[in-house]
Amino acid sequence: MNDAFKDSAILVTGSTRGIGRGIAEHLLTKGAIVGIHGRSRQQVEAVCAELNSAQTIALVGNLTEETVTERLVADFLKIAGRLDGVVNNAGGGQAIAFRGITPEKWRNTFRLNLEAAAGICRAAYDIMRKQRSGSIVNIASLAAHGPGKWMGADYAASKAGLISLTKSLAFEAARLGIRVNAISPGMVETDMTARLPETMRAGLNIPMGRFATPSEIGSVAAFLLSESSNYITGQVLHVDGGLWMGNP
Repeated sequence: MNDAFKDSAILVTGSTRGIGRGIAEHLLTKGAIVGIHGRSRQQVEAVCAELNSAQTIALVGNLTEETVTERLVADFLKIAGRLDGVVNNAGGGQAIAFRGITPEKWRNTFRLNLEAAAGICRAAYDIMRKQRSGSIVNIASLAAHGPGKWMGADYAASKAGLISLTKSLAFEAARLGIRVNAISPGMVETDMTARLPETMRAGLNIPMGRFATPSEIGSVAAFLLSESSNYITGQVLHVDGGLWMGNP
């Protein structure tokens, strides 16, 4: 472990598994105090126990509920005593044809992937404005940059909205010393992608020949949260092994 984030407090939403957990684990190795968030208290506490670190803060809440985002940020601030960074990772989607997307499903996807992130950003921004510092990283998707292809239109549109939010907030917050960036991962080794057959994996023709690990997304998130990226804001980094080059 090094101390690149020593005394820094960073909230990572949706961090009990997959990309979110990879980000949280990476930040812990750098000395950060990390908020571990999920919907299930049992799962959050189990992950904190597995991580075996005094630097974790357990946070529980369903981000699709309107008042939860503000409470989650307030709870983290109360326990950690500060808020230096936020990673909006919580999200989800399902590959489904447009004709199968009901208005309710469309709204639910936007509620989780965009509105929840906006709520977290709003609450964090209020705190960061007062301290005139902070970094926000939003986890978007390659699906946001064109046709959803591997995901539904609702997912792609919600992630495109998240990128627009990232750039709009970055423009407004820059004068206050607050940076806002996004990451668009490609295919990542998670429990969701583990079900993909080898023929489908090979058919993606990823130039680097493999999926990313959650830790590799974590290292990029750590960069965007760190002082090493102090002059970077409003940017979207593709972390995809070159997938977008051959599949625009």
